[in-house]
Amino acid sequence: MKADGTALRRGLRAATCLVAAVAALAVAACGDDDDEGSAGGGGTTAPAETQSSDAGTSTNAGSEAITDFQAYVGGKAGKASGTPIPIGWVNNDGAAQGPIPEATRVAKATADYVNEELGGIDGRPIKLVTCFVASAEEEGQKCGQRFVNDSAMKVVNVGVMIIGNESYHAQIKGQKVTIFGVANSPADLGAQNTFALNGSTEYVLGPFGTYLRDKLQAKTGAMVFNQAPGVISIAQAAKKGIEAAGIKVKSVGFDPQTTDLVGPVTAAGSQTADVLLPVTDTPNCINYAKALKSAGLESKPVLSAPLCLAPPVGKALGDLPQWTYGIAQELPTDLSNPTVKAYSDAVVKHGAKPEDAGNVFSALAFADLMATAKVMNEAGADASAEELGTAFKDFKGPVIMGPPSLQCGKYPKAPAVCNDQSQFYDYKGKGKFVKVASWLRPPNAG
Repeated sequence: MKADGTALRRGLRAATCLVAAVAALAVAACGDDDDEGSAGGGGTTAPAETQSSDAGTSTNAGSEAITDFQAYVGGKAGKASGTPIPIGWVNNDGAAQGPIPEATRVAKATADYVNEELGGIDGRPIKLVTCFVASAEEEGQKCGQRFVNDSAMKVVNVGVMIIGNESYHAQIKGQKVTIFGVANSPADLGAQNTFALNGSTEYVLGPFGTYLRDKLQAKTGAMVFNQAPGVISIAQAAKKGIEAAGIKVKSVGFDPQTTDLVGPVTAAGSQTADVLLPVTDTPNCINYAKALKSAGLESKPVLSAPLCLAPPVGKALGDLPQWTYGIAQELPTDLSNPTVKAYSDAVVKHGAKPEDAGNVFSALAFADLMATAKVMNEAGADASAEELGTAFKDFKGPVIMGPPSLQCGKYPKAPAVCNDQSQFYDYKGKGKFVKVASWLRPPNAG
């Protein structure tokens, strides 16, 4: 029983981290829960040095840096007063999938920032009402019931929720607007009055195919993935997006307990493939890099979601792998980016730790709550949940540190998805990143 529980815990941890990986750079998140002294979750790295490069494949050249947060949210500057406006906050804080308290701390700091400096919403302060899902699907029901019973609450923000989703939506039934950064559960994608501003796993992995086709002119790929709960579907989504670009992908899974990945790397045809595609958790990013070295494949092009940029990887290998990484957000530890710097300064001033600000979930929490304040200021604090749902559906962005434009409801099978864009960075070593493509869409995007 103990062994089975450990495997499940690691699988849920892997699924949580991979959701983060397709959302944004996980430089300061998601170490192995069994690794003593790892930098996962609370670790930090030196600010990244980022340079721009025209990849010639972008369908959107990007957007101007957002640093005037007062102008972004609207309203009158200064301290908010009057009757508080409750906004729900759900987060997987604790237990099997690993605590994500950084996102909650930044969400609270963001609410304080809006209340103390940006005039709140229509001049009234935000009251963040928290509810945490730790380890059981049924816990989502508890949060849903609590929020439904609060007649003054119109909007719920989600930090990260990969368990409890179905029971949550079964209680909410669209009575409150629910805002995700990146959604993963099928229950989220079809839920009424639900909006994933940065997209979902499948749709932000789709641009990987566009990048490989247009930038690398790749024809074949070798994918190796961790067969843990939640990871298999992510690997399938990545494979689907890449094959939609006309690239043939051979995909090989491996047992989550495996440490020697030379066999799966070889079985996937990595020796002859144009590009290598790891889809795995943090410890196996290390094992994958070691396998490439053992097989003499270190010089092959590698395209990864950014989970492999987690601090334990760099610590184990001496530096982070010099691969290409696709992300659906700006690098949240890149303090040379004016928007990232302004965000970090704001939340640290209001109680968050600097290392909290570098966490991928924290950056999403800030961006989502700021977008919520913006939309509610525009619609009016007294707007109904139905009216606010319409306003969010019509919201075209931009999202702070996120996609420059949104189109909620673009995909009939996943109406909650508001974004299908990602951008790409080459890591050059010693903390230096070079942007090689900005905000690409999937190869079959309309």
